[in-house]
Amino acid sequence: MTGNPSRLSSEEIALAPPEPLNASTSTLDTQERAALGIDVTWLQWRADFRRTVVASGVLKRPWRSVFEADMIFSIVAHRWLTGKPITHKELATYFDVFATEATVSRHVDDMEAGGMIVRQVDAGDRRRILILPTARLEAIGHEYLRMRIEVMRQHGFVWTGAADAGTTTAIDPA
Repeated sequence: MTGNPSRLSSEEIALAPPEPLNASTSTLDTQERAALGIDVTWLQWRADFRRTVVASGVLKRPWRSVFEADMIFSIVAHRWLTGKPITHKELATYFDVFATEATVSRHVDDMEAGGMIVRQVDAGDRRRILILPTARLEAIGHEYLRMRIEVMRQHGFVWTGAADAGTTTAIDPA
């Protein structure tokens, strides 16, 4: 995504009537409806995938919040791929509106116990602890991302990125 898309203001949200919406008069366009379809299909696949991971014995118990766990995995992997490994404190800032730093810590503890991530002291600043992905997370990530792309394709997604995009880089939107 390029640029900063306009966002609804809190006033615009407050002005939308809290009444049931009639599906036949919905103003969602085809692309927006496809995005909803992608979300629902993806959630169904994620539930099955999570059961498989738990059944594998890698995890002793399911993660506390699927959303938080998936986002932590994505953020840790993405930051690592961009060459900017993330610290716990930085990671917690992504969740400050809906999860405490202690909640993020419990997720990280569970993920480390499951062999998905490791903590490592930053060689450049020994006060910083980096959170890094493991080969186990990458193996799971391949399946996770392959299926996510497949779900998107089923709903009309077409990759139009640069043909020369390498596998050793990641686009960092930050």
